[in-house]
Formats: sequence, C-alpha cells, structure tokens
Amino acid sequence: MDSIRWGILGTGMISTALAETIGALPDGKVVAVGSRQQSTADAFAARYGIEAAYGSYAALAAAPDVDVVYVGTTNDLHLPNTMACLAAGKPVLCEKPFALNRWEANRMVELAHRQRLFLMEAMWMRFQPAFQRVQALVAEGRIGEVRLVQADFGFPADPNPEGRLFNPRLGGGSLLDVGIYPLNIAYSLLGAPASFQVEWEPAPTGVDAQLGLVVRHRNGGLSMLTSSLVADTGVEATVAGSRGRLRVHAPFHHSARVTLHSRDDLVETFEVGYQGWGYRFEVEEVHRCLREGSLESQRMPLADTLALMEWMDAIRDRLGLRYPGERA
Repeated sequence: MDSIRWGILGTGMISTALAETIGALPDGKVVAVGSRQQSTADAFAARYGIEAAYGSYAALAAAPDVDVVYVGTTNDLHLPNTMACLAAGKPVLCEKPFALNRWEANRMVELAHRQRLFLMEAMWMRFQPAFQRVQALVAEGRIGEVRLVQADFGFPADPNPEGRLFNPRLGGGSLLDVGIYPLNIAYSLLGAPASFQVEWEPAPTGVDAQLGLVVRHRNGGLSMLTSSLVADTGVEATVAGSRGRLRVHAPFHHSARVTLHSRDDLVETFEVGYQGWGYRFEVEEVHRCLREGSLESQRMPLADTLALMEWMDAIRDRLGLRYPGERA
C-alpha cells in the first residue's frame, strides 16, 4: 500500500480530530465520510477536502476504494456500524469504548475473525510516548515490582440529559467514556482484576456521574481508580513499586512528562511531548498493521479489549446499571 485510504464514519469531535490527524500524515488520506444526513457529510467533506460524502452510514460502509474505516459514532452505534463495515470487507478502527458490553464486543471480534479483517479499538493512550515510556521503565525494573496504581480521570461535563455523556440511550456515563483510561493503565501494569469494591454517584438520567474503584489484581498489587463527569480531577496517574514510583503528569492519557521518584527524591524526568495530534500514533499503528497483513495490534490486542469490556460489565452489574435494550 502506498497511501492508505480512510473512510470516516461519523462527523463529531473525535472524527474531526482523526480527519486532521490523517491529513497531516504522509501516508494516509481520508477519501470518504459518512453521516446520517447528507448536508452534514457534505460540510465535513468540504472542510477537509474529502472526495466522497455519503448521507448514511450504510453507504459509507459500502463505499468503494476505502482501505480502512474509522468508526467515530456514539457508543450505542459502535456495534451496528462496525459490523456493517466488516461485512462489507473493510478493516475497522473503532473508537473507545469498543462496544456497550462484552456480548457486543464478542460479535464484532468474531465477525472480524471470520472475514479475516483487521480490527482494533481506538484506545489512543496505549500508543502514546508516555505510556510506552512507563512500560519500558517498569520492564527495566526501575521502580521494582509494581504494587499500586492510582489513576483518575474527571471533568465537569455539560449536564445536558440528551447529550452523549449523560444519555443512557447513547451509552453514556463516566465509566465507559473516561473510566476506561484508568482501567486500561491498571490492567496493563497489574493484569486482570481478582476482586473489586465500587462506589458511585448516579446522574439524574440514571447513568454513573462518577465512581470509584478499589481493585485487587490477579497478578498481585492494588489499584485505586476514579472517573467523573461532575468533578474537575487532576487526571494524573501514579505507578508505585517496591523501589520507587512513576508520576505520569496530567493529562496522563497523553502526557508530555513522566517523572521517576525514589522516596521523596526526584530521580529523573522524561520529556515525552510531541507536535501535532496525539491520535497519530494509533493511526500509524493501523497503517503498520495493514501493510504487514496483521489482523490485530499487539499493543492493543483484541483479547485486552474483550477483557476490559468484561470488567466494565462486572462493574455495571454490581451497580445494577443497564442501557435501554442492552443485550448481555
């Protein structure tokens, strides 16, 4: 493949970021966009110089001359949109959270396997230089054995009950939208949960406005994780080991700095900032996988996606949270 041709399904904020990211890369081009309304697709296409604009998601899924599709719709539509693209023979990068639950995620993965097509969750934190540096420092033994991970992600969101963050019909709530980041870093460093305790505060719409987890992991160690759509938190992460700790400075999911501490002493600072959109690293991974013929990324394997969906299912089960019409 020379230039990889992208289709973008959805025209919201994250789709905008992906269009700008892909447009800035030398080996990618957005050639098609799909929206539920032709006028919205036309406006998006005009803004980014996209050749083909489709007034339905189904039309984008069937569009010719598209090498891979980015699914950037609301959480409730990830399953049908991804399935349509895979059924049409197109690899997919699906925005996080991958699906509403493990049942949906299983269907998506099973179809990708049957079709022999690439599929990946767009968990961009996994591809960030800061995340890669943390993993390398842990592997080098710089902080000893990891024993504790603390991470928070919160911001005061628009409380509009019809907006995607608080609307249960759209798969809203803090856990799936931002809690997935703390869960990802804890899972990556300590493995799957063995047990957990959870407290939460519901929003008037019934979704989780905020929640907190204390987790014991199967590989040993604890994590303390919080997510919020009503509180302005620090959005930092600390990875503490038997010989020191790593501070992943705010915002930890795409941090520009990691510091290594021992007791109260600052040992070393790692500047890991970059120019341009931070989504470029996941896009570059998709390009690499497609060129190599890989059906999934080893940095964000589908097994991890499924395990994290199962963990979020267990949390919502504990709280009695279900989305309208959700199958499990």
